[in-house]
Amino acid sequence: MKILIYSFNDKLGDGLQKITFIQSLKKIFPDSQITYTTTNKTTLKNQLNPLIQGCIDHFIEYNQINSSLANLFKKNEIFIGMYFDLIIDLQKVFIRTLKLKQIKHKFFFSAAANFLFSDYKNKYNLAFKKIYIEQFYFNILELISNQKFDKIPNINIPKYDISKIPINFNIKKNIGIAPGAGDNDRRWPFSNYLKIANNLRDKGYNIYFFIGPDEKDLLKECLNNNFECPEWTDGQQISKDIRFTMNLAKKMSCLLTNDGGTSWMFQFAGVKTLKIFGLTDAKKFSRPGFSQSISIQDYGYKSINDFPVKDYEEKLFSFLEDI
Repeated sequence: MKILIYSFNDKLGDGLQKITFIQSLKKIFPDSQITYTTTNKTTLKNQLNPLIQGCIDHFIEYNQINSSLANLFKKNEIFIGMYFDLIIDLQKVFIRTLKLKQIKHKFFFSAAANFLFSDYKNKYNLAFKKIYIEQFYFNILELISNQKFDKIPNINIPKYDISKIPINFNIKKNIGIAPGAGDNDRRWPFSNYLKIANNLRDKGYNIYFFIGPDEKDLLKECLNNNFECPEWTDGQQISKDIRFTMNLAKKMSCLLTNDGGTSWMFQFAGVKTLKIFGLTDAKKFSRPGFSQSISIQDYGYKSINDFPVKDYEEKLFSFLEDI
């Protein structure tokens, strides 16, 4: 059985949200050959690949599928000669769906335009709007497999040696902070996180900053304030392996974070997060059971930069009581 999965684009968080779906799909169809294709790039091909080894047989990036109306009438040379028993559309922009459906296939799934283009209809009346994104993928899986999923499984994270990283053994007192995010409008000011970190340290907590390569300029300020950055040494990343960070995550009691990829690594490692959201949908991008959210819109703010430390701390200390 040949399966084609289509996604528009996968940054770190996007890719992590799809891993349980991909692992479960392969488990249901163990003899299938799965091709994963994206309009842009996918982190599943490289950075996240250690978590899905044996699941995806082939990746096709930059597949000439986009939302341009004119593109509908152009031949897609990438998929010439290919045939799939099942195509699974993970997005809902109908022009992209129409272009995707031009690829030769037997069965086609898409929730776009209320399943108008899909061979699979929503016979179980499952939710496909305003729901947590991982649940969206499992609802797809339920319709194409006729199997019921009572709960979304966790990712099986391979072990990685972190024994040489100096982290306090008292996990309950360890708090991670991830101040990065892919876009500026999703980043609460770093100066605010420093204030939070200093206040928590005064209360006896061990604070660890998780800094991505795009936030390397924050390293010096963290170190100047005597905060540990366990992924770095002498200005260099210790490892870029996703398993390294996710095993470090297990040494934290919780993570304070923006809506970025690091928050997803911690949630999938089973660590609770307090995540601040700008204008993105907190319900859609908060993993149930592992994430509490602060939505600035609920407080009447239009910019994440304006959200005050005082309001954050009110939510924070309530959050810590439940850890």
